[in-house]
Amino acid sequence: MSFFELFITGVTAFFSVIAGIVSFSKNPRTPMKVSFSLMAFFIFLGNISFILDSTVFNFQFFENPHTAPTILVFFVFSLLLFGLQFPTYFRTYPFLAVCVSLLLGSGSTLLLVDWFLSTEMNPLASRILLEYFYPGFYGISYILLLLVVTLKLRHSFPAITKFIYSSYLCVSLSFFITTLLILQSTLIPNFIKYYLHFFLFNDISFILCFITFLFQYSFTKDYLTHPFSFLFERQKKIFEEFSNVTVKGSRELKEKLWRLYDSREWKSFMDSFWYQILVDETLDNALEHGGKRGEDTITVHVYESKRYIDFYVIDRGKGFNPRLVPNPVMEDRKRVASGRGIHILKKIFIVRWNFLGNEINIRIDKLKGGEWSISPNDYQ
Repeated sequence: MSFFELFITGVTAFFSVIAGIVSFSKNPRTPMKVSFSLMAFFIFLGNISFILDSTVFNFQFFENPHTAPTILVFFVFSLLLFGLQFPTYFRTYPFLAVCVSLLLGSGSTLLLVDWFLSTEMNPLASRILLEYFYPGFYGISYILLLLVVTLKLRHSFPAITKFIYSSYLCVSLSFFITTLLILQSTLIPNFIKYYLHFFLFNDISFILCFITFLFQYSFTKDYLTHPFSFLFERQKKIFEEFSNVTVKGSRELKEKLWRLYDSREWKSFMDSFWYQILVDETLDNALEHGGKRGEDTITVHVYESKRYIDFYVIDRGKGFNPRLVPNPVMEDRKRVASGRGIHILKKIFIVRWNFLGNEINIRIDKLKGGEWSISPNDYQ
């Protein structure tokens, strides 16, 4: 195993396991988070298998021509599932689901033929599968994934448009780097030997896209998603409800949240005035921006631990970029009625959004007790 192969697979395995654990552990658990975690798991499984097989088992498993294609086909399945779930809580395209289903069926058939095909008795047929059918399947799958993402970009989330186009650039750069490495086969001899060209392309794509995501959403002073400390808190879900995006539905959610406030006796550390601001601002914003189609809903999750209460309000709208919300205390914004609710919430609570901008998290610190107050000087 060459140093370059070890470096690529090691870095990819590390990034994928971290990303998968973080995505799966975050509350609330949504279809997109689960599907991304599944995709990250197959990336990790493929890379850690390659590392162990090359360093410990002397390629006993990858010598079997069915091993690598099986891992890669299941990875493609998880990749397409993630594509259908992305973005979260958004429009679905039935014909895309049909195309993905057909491709999943084709991949399953390809695997069955491969598994039941004896390499010793049919060496030519096995080689044709490895050199032509599998690469064709991978290529069509990636094209379909790009089609899924592109069509969903027609109704793009403003907060991720830049990241999506950066990802396109990363994938193109990955294809170029992979091509160069294949031409310089001495750097990746085992990738070439075991027909792992798509495996290499996927690893490079994942590394570049992951680093791009970190710089756009993590390594910035105004990072708005959750810190790693959230993963180690023992929280219990105490509330989960959804309603249609209507005034009546929003009112019913508010009534249920007030009953929760009374039943959990939160008045002992949080005055009802602040709680009303939290409930009204989050649900009213979701009602205004959460989509206007008949199937659109507002979902509320509440989790509680010994110290914190976390409210999650999720809508099916396009989301927004919280970093672009103007400060309402600026001179040219003082007479503008909109934009004050978020500013007030951020003064009182810990406020975060997911990277799509359609899921807000309000964190209440119980230790603050009844000391919440906003000084006029805070608005200067």
